[in-house]
Amino acid sequence: MKTCNVLILCVIIGLMTIPAVSAEKQDSENANTKVILDSTGQDYIVSPWVENSSDTENCISSLRSTQYISQGQTITHYVGVGSGVNYLEVDLNWGDTSDSLTLSVYTPSGSKVGTYRDNYDGSVNGRICLDIYPSQGYVEQGTWQFKVYGESVSGSQSYTLNIYQR
Repeated sequence: MKTCNVLILCVIIGLMTIPAVSAEKQDSENANTKVILDSTGQDYIVSPWVENSSDTENCISSLRSTQYISQGQTITHYVGVGSGVNYLEVDLNWGDTSDSLTLSVYTPSGSKVGTYRDNYDGSVNGRICLDIYPSQGYVEQGTWQFKVYGESVSGSQSYTLNIYQR
């Protein structure tokens, strides 16, 4: 009986030492919430949000860009993030569900946070809305990249990208 208890205790301790997040990011497309570890050791929790909070008074700063994109085209948006930013709120809106855009997000250190599609939040509505939270501390300072890709576009598609620093 004593040997069995020691064995169970060893298994429990062994399981507790396995890291919750692997250093090599698995890019699981469109999971509801995922944790990403970037090259600086900072991990981010990405989750969808359904409604735009439109509370711009509590924003540190924001980016609003309206563009047109074609099939196979990638447009990169650069956003400078300063100190003391708790999280990023991202809203890519094109509204036309017959066209498909993707959004890839990169940290200033070059780590890919992920690639997101219209159905990331569970509905197809011509919009990708997500929050990017650091698991601890603040969002990494520097220039973030947001790459919009015309995955399946008929002709030309307009879109608006809003990024709020909260």
